[in-house]
Formats: sequence, structure tokens, C-alpha cells
Amino acid sequence: MSRSRSRSPMKPVILEEAKIGFLGAGKIAECLVQGLVKYGQIQPTKIHVAAPSNKNLPKFKDMGCHITKRSYDIFGKYDCEIVFLCLHGTVINECYRDAARPYALTTNYIPTTRHPIYILSLISGCDCNKIKNVLLNPETKDRYKMEIHRIVMNPGCAYGLGVCAIDVEPDSTKLDQILRVLLSRISKLEYIPPDQMDAACALSGAGLAFVFYFIKALADGAVKMGLERDASIKLAAKTLSCAAQTVLESDLHPSQLRDNVCSPQGAAIYGIHILDKADVSSGIAAAVEAARNRAAELNKTLK
Repeated sequence: MSRSRSRSPMKPVILEEAKIGFLGAGKIAECLVQGLVKYGQIQPTKIHVAAPSNKNLPKFKDMGCHITKRSYDIFGKYDCEIVFLCLHGTVINECYRDAARPYALTTNYIPTTRHPIYILSLISGCDCNKIKNVLLNPETKDRYKMEIHRIVMNPGCAYGLGVCAIDVEPDSTKLDQILRVLLSRISKLEYIPPDQMDAACALSGAGLAFVFYFIKALADGAVKMGLERDASIKLAAKTLSCAAQTVLESDLHPSQLRDNVCSPQGAAIYGIHILDKADVSSGIAAAVEAARNRAAELNKTLK
């Protein structure tokens, strides 16, 4: 009577040796790769990027990364241990166009491996179970050891200054140390419940563009009053940075901090009155909502 062979234990993943993959080669993937190489202590030769066209791939090749047009290579040929999904939700939804059973995201289901696989999804509007169903072979699901999380990473990660919202407490056992260390090198980790991740994406991701818009507007006002452009931009940026750090360190509500700056009949309250007349506050809030709604539109299945 023959005895079945037992599978050898999975090898732990060591960050310094790990191969990191990207599905998608857009702006956020580019920012992540830049941050990982410059601030994350990751060699570019350890990074593999897959996209269906050559539109953006040459940028990654110039950085020293491996590139491919086959998504399956990230899991097959390159056998990456850590994979960032930088795709539109439309790509996932297309895999569900047949109600009987979802199609594999990468042509074939990803192979079972002798090591754990870590998936970090930046896909708005898709929960982790929906993503698992298009990655894992349903007939051999018990043979995978996968840790998957939804994250929201803003472009500041390119400079080691990112904000990363993640769907588990960063210091808990639910987040493997290898991911905690990797993400912390390029960002500050913040826990956001899974059902609030889409709102966090609009605020932290698109919100960065709104902050840059406000910095430029502040600088324009100073230039109008006679301050040089370079000095105006630098002073506006440092003012925003000071305000942000004050909010984080003081634990006071922004409204109270604003009132603390506005003295009776002073310059600040006159400026606030102009902003209120222009309904700037409602405009900013509406911009966040518009960003969230547009992300939802992009996630709809293409007809």
C-alpha cells in the first residue's frame, strides 16, 4: 500500500529577498515603485511590473525593473511573493460577466506555491473576497496561503511621505510583519474599516490633488500682493504643513484651531468671510464626493 507524500512546509518570505509584483502600470504604480526603490530599500531588479500595453512599461524598465505584458507572469514566471493590484475595478468586474463562475484575472488562476503570497489591492469598490475569487483556483483553494488587504495609498509614497489606509489595525497580528515593514518605509499606516475604504480613497488619494490646488491658490494670492512666485509656493506649502501637524499634535477640532487664529477685526477673519461667501467649504466637500462617484463609474463593467 503506497503512502501519500506530505507537502513540505512553506518557506517564510524574507523582505530583503522578496520579489514584488505590480498588476497595472499607471500613476500610483509608478509612485509606489519610486518610493520602494528610493526609500523602501528595495532593489529595482526585485520589482516586476505587468500591463497589457507598452504605454507606460518603458518607464519601469528605465528604473531597472522587470516588465511584461502578461499578468500571469507576476505569479508564474516571476513567482512574486508580494503583489500590488493597481487596476480599475472594471477589470475585476469583467471577470464576473459570466454568472456561472468568475474568470481568472490573469488568464489562468495563480499557481499554488511553496511560499505565502501577499496581495495588496488598491482597487476601489472591490472587496477582498471578490478579488480572491478571480485569483485562486476554486478546486484547490486549501493549497494557498494568502494574506490579502485593501489599501489606499496616496502619491506621496514616491517621496517616502505617503498616507496608507489599510483594512486592519497596522499593529495587530492580522497584518504580517513583512507588509508592515514594507509599507511603513514609504507611508504612515492608518486603519480604516473595509466598508469605508472607498471614502478614504476619495479623501486621501484624490484629496492630495485638492490640497495642491489650495497651495497654488494661496501662492497666487501672495504673488498678486507682490511676493515672488518661488517664495510664495514654499511659504504656502510650509503653511499647509504647519496646519496639518498642528491638527495631528493638538487633538483640537480644525474649527477651534481656525478660531484661535482669527482675532477680532483681524486679517484672518476677513479672509474667512471671503471664503464663506464663495462657498469654498461646500465646494471642497463636493469635490471629494465627485471623486468617489467617478471612481464608482470607472468600476462599472464595460458594455
